[in-house]
Amino acid sequence: MSDVFVDALRYPFADRARVDGTATCLVALLVGGTLLRLAARLWPDLTFLAPALAAVVPLVVFLGLVGGVLAGDGFPPLATTETLRLAGRVVGVAAVYLLPAAVTVVAVGYVTATGSIPAVLTGVTTAMLATVALLVTVVCAYLFPAATAVSVHEGLRAGLRRDALRGAASGTYFFAWVGAAVLVVLAWSALAATISRSVAALLALGWCAYAHVAAAALVAEGVGRTTLW
Repeated sequence: MSDVFVDALRYPFADRARVDGTATCLVALLVGGTLLRLAARLWPDLTFLAPALAAVVPLVVFLGLVGGVLAGDGFPPLATTETLRLAGRVVGVAAVYLLPAAVTVVAVGYVTATGSIPAVLTGVTTAMLATVALLVTVVCAYLFPAATAVSVHEGLRAGLRRDALRGAASGTYFFAWVGAAVLVVLAWSALAATISRSVAALLALGWCAYAHVAAAALVAEGVGRTTLW
């Protein structure tokens, strides 16, 4: 398993095409982040909609590029229907697998903040609700990459079928998911910690682009191996 992890870490810089693809991911994040920061400054004026909507374009590019890596096909060409198709599949699977976790976390957060537990949940403590929210989030986050890997390779419908989760039963996938989760969590943590500082934020964006590409390569390899426990 260690060789799989090392190969994934090397993936973004393995050859010129991958270096260019990773750099494009960074540019997409940089442009999208700049537009979102501009939108935040314009809020609540309605003019914030212009940069906010424009930020969708680099986001689609980023998701399409990472989706190509996740499919095991490498970075797709820019400005093509393939990039748009891959991004759409990633978004479609995310909506199905991550929405329940988001709704659960928001609901538990509201109940915890207000201290008002619904009557149907009488006897349930906020600690128990927080545990449930954590479990739902972990399960959704664990299944999401496996389903997405199938979706970007075989189509959105294939990614939403139960068979798409077969790769999640692989021991290799479990270790790949752990490694990918560490990379992504560290990337987002660094970005959140440096969001207000220009130079540090730029470095964090570079790490974010690298981490997502490496994580996608790691998950693709984990899904591709189906040796069960």
